[in-house]
Amino acid sequence: MKPAPSINRDLAAALGRKAQRVGATTPSVRGADWRLAVVTAVAGDGTVTADGISGIRCMDNYALPAVDDVIVIDQNSAGNWLAWGRTATSSGWTTLTLAAGMANPGHGWTPSYLREGRRIWLRGRLGPTSGGIADGTTLLTLPTAIRPTVSVGWAVARDASVTPATLRLEITSSTGAMRTFQSTNLPTWVALDGISYTI
Repeated sequence: MKPAPSINRDLAAALGRKAQRVGATTPSVRGADWRLAVVTAVAGDGTVTADGISGIRCMDNYALPAVDDVIVIDQNSAGNWLAWGRTATSSGWTTLTLAAGMANPGHGWTPSYLREGRRIWLRGRLGPTSGGIADGTTLLTLPTAIRPTVSVGWAVARDASVTPATLRLEITSSTGAMRTFQSTNLPTWVALDGISYTI
């Protein structure tokens, strides 16, 4: 059996190590903290759950959170959490797969999308490999993860063979099909630049 002073030293050392571990994980001891976290749930009150922490309030610049976003979260010494926003991806824009017979016409961006939380941006130009785009033609089908929750439409730029040089473009929410509608003076290309919607 150890002498009493030795037992006391061992006990003091063990208590010190325990206090360090508790302090490292307790906000009131540790103080402010920030980290990267993955969003696992989005609540209707403007808060998110990430890294096992619920009720994280989102800053104004992170108005469209989505599950699987990698975000920066910050904590004050009172234990309140804030989500500063989504971290940037390495490239940003992702190339879209076009329907058979469609291609970039040789000018403008390659058709692609950028996701910012629940906001999707499109850019690029596309048209048929020959001839014009027939009324109701499917240009491409969006990946499931970026399809709008309701069908949406826009007036978009086209080749300048008519005035005004615009036509109707729609995306269906059920299939993600992107179609153009122009029954006469068929376009040889259309632009996706500036199209934006939420998912």
